[in-house]
Amino acid sequence: MPNLLYPTRLASALAAALFSLPVCAAGLGGLNDEYTPPPAPVKPKPQVVEKIVEKRVRDHATEKRAQIAEAESKRKDVEIARLRALEDKNAQLQAELDKARKQSPKVVERVVKKPVVVPLQPSTPVLASDPASACWKNGAWEAACGFAAYAGGPLFRVVGGNLNFTMGSPSTENGRYYWEAPRHQVSFQRRFALAETELTVAQYLACVDDGGCKEPEWREAGSQHHYQTGSGNLYTSRNAHQPDSPITGVSWDNAKAYVAWLSRKTGQTYTLPTEAQWEYAARGGQSGRWYFGDDESQLKDHAWYDANSGAKLHPVGSTRLSTHPWGLRDMAGNAREWVEDCWHDSYTNAPASGDTAWAGANGGSCGLRVLRGGSWEGFARFTRAADRYSVYSAVDRNYLVSFRPARMLP
Repeated sequence: MPNLLYPTRLASALAAALFSLPVCAAGLGGLNDEYTPPPAPVKPKPQVVEKIVEKRVRDHATEKRAQIAEAESKRKDVEIARLRALEDKNAQLQAELDKARKQSPKVVERVVKKPVVVPLQPSTPVLASDPASACWKNGAWEAACGFAAYAGGPLFRVVGGNLNFTMGSPSTENGRYYWEAPRHQVSFQRRFALAETELTVAQYLACVDDGGCKEPEWREAGSQHHYQTGSGNLYTSRNAHQPDSPITGVSWDNAKAYVAWLSRKTGQTYTLPTEAQWEYAARGGQSGRWYFGDDESQLKDHAWYDANSGAKLHPVGSTRLSTHPWGLRDMAGNAREWVEDCWHDSYTNAPASGDTAWAGANGGSCGLRVLRGGSWEGFARFTRAADRYSVYSAVDRNYLVSFRPARMLP
């Protein structure tokens, strides 16, 4: 007989098993109110890993040393390559030399052509616009060559010779004075030019008209010697006012003012000659009393002095003869001439260089200045090349004294 209780037991067992399982409170309608659900799992926080990055700091000194080392390494490499190339070249040359030695020598005729040397022509030491440039010829200053300082201005002659001479007079010279001794050697470092004649009245008055010079004594307003209004005829009776006469009635200071004006006008440097320059030029390379020799009987042909002047001045350069080797005129007579030097009553301790004037050292007196050359009024002895005299520089102005400018040449 079938067991009718089996389904019932099975159902009871299933029910009991079902109710023994945990039931969600929300789903069971409050049957299990004390039930607490487990907490939701906590999501772990991401772990932060700090990464340290080292930043390199530039060391300029180290970099510089590295660059130098690299450059030095390259230089050594280049030098090594150069030396190796030289070694290879030397080896090649040595091989060629060894080969040549083994061969029979050959006679080779060589024709050596000598180079043609064309001498250089020295350039003129002055600008072409300088009138003196006309006297620079064949690389040297041509003696006796003349150039005008400016159009209508005084004419200058280049002084020649070997630029050294014995200055002063020997004890045996007729007419000498003690202040012409002792004789001494003088030399010049530079060539110079001297005005051909004493400065003329017309040439000096050009400076007066231009405001560079004072009037000569015979043209001073109110002067008793004024050539037109003065009570005396001291100058006019002696032809001092004639345009071609040597300028007279001027002091040493007036002469210095003229050469300063001439320098400004021309852009070249003009001065009064030094005493040594004047005597060297007057001698013309000779050692006698005059440039033409010692024969006084010839003096009347070469100079205006008391024996032939007629007691007056004459136009410059108007003597019957002029045989001076450097083209200078009136270096003896007509009018005495101011030079640059202070007065010394002998040549003791005189300078050996004639380029610079002798100033007040060794007992000199600069209140007195030297006069050279003799005058229309003087005796023959005063026209000698060695003759010298002195007067006060600031105030002495008379009908006997003139001057001629000089210029040093480069």
